[in-house]
Amino acid sequence: MDGSGSEAGNIPFHQRLEGRFDGMIRLVDVEALGGEVARRDGWYLLEPRQPLPERSVGGAEAEAQLRSMVEEILREERGVWSTMVYVQSAEDPWIVKVFHPRRAGCGCGGGGGILPWRVLTRFKPEAVPAWESGSCVSAPPVAPVQSWLKRLF
Repeated sequence: MDGSGSEAGNIPFHQRLEGRFDGMIRLVDVEALGGEVARRDGWYLLEPRQPLPERSVGGAEAEAQLRSMVEEILREERGVWSTMVYVQSAEDPWIVKVFHPRRAGCGCGGGGGILPWRVLTRFKPEAVPAWESGSCVSAPPVAPVQSWLKRLF
């Protein structure tokens, strides 16, 4: 199962999240992914253990959200890129999982493993059972700051 939109069948949303994903090893790969995201509409932005979004957003807004997340990752990592963005298909993205260096969920404290910080998906989201169990406290989001990365997207 690769999680792509062309896949036949009624695969539950939570199983699509468990499919095969490729890490974006180079920052230039994330920039290219941002372009692919921008070319497609109908994105939902999810956060584990938060209410499901009621509406989707256009590609430009989804790409801006992805760019903002990457900028925060770079600030937290002090400008050094680390693989925190995963996609099931860079050429035809349907699900993008983003992990935050300091908000990776409950990996060290039990309670369900490492959770993504945010998920961009073109599939209509449904409740994810693994996100419902346990509790996890994460830091509040940091306000976006202008950076050189913004010019690259």
